[in-house]
Amino acid sequence: MANVSWSISIQVAGGPTVSAREGPIMVEAMDRIEVIIEPDAKDKKVSLQPDQASSIHLLLIKSDQYGDGTKITFKVNNGTKDGPDIALTGPQFYSGGAVMRLGLDPQALKFSNTSDDPAQIEIFIARDATP
Repeated sequence: MANVSWSISIQVAGGPTVSAREGPIMVEAMDRIEVIIEPDAKDKKVSLQPDQASSIHLLLIKSDQYGDGTKITFKVNNGTKDGPDIALTGPQFYSGGAVMRLGLDPQALKFSNTSDDPAQIEIFIARDATP
């Protein structure tokens, strides 16, 4: 078991700062995954976890490049079915049950890259291994 905490701060120039945090969250398993998605890659599969979305406490997906919404995309795969493409136009952060908004139990993510450059993708997942 491990304790995971997270925090985020949004700052508006000349305006307010809004912060949120959670933790510690007790989790049974954590993975930090780093992959390179080559140019013209289509549906490169990255395995995440073998269980239901409800076992995930935290999921972060980020890239070293962000485009206009059409360069790097990903979709959730539940082992038999793919969800719709989601544009990776900025870091994606899901916590507190928000993973269920992806529509499928995310056993894997499939990435596509239509840019001319490789994209380094980092995924962090904190979950229960025995739901």
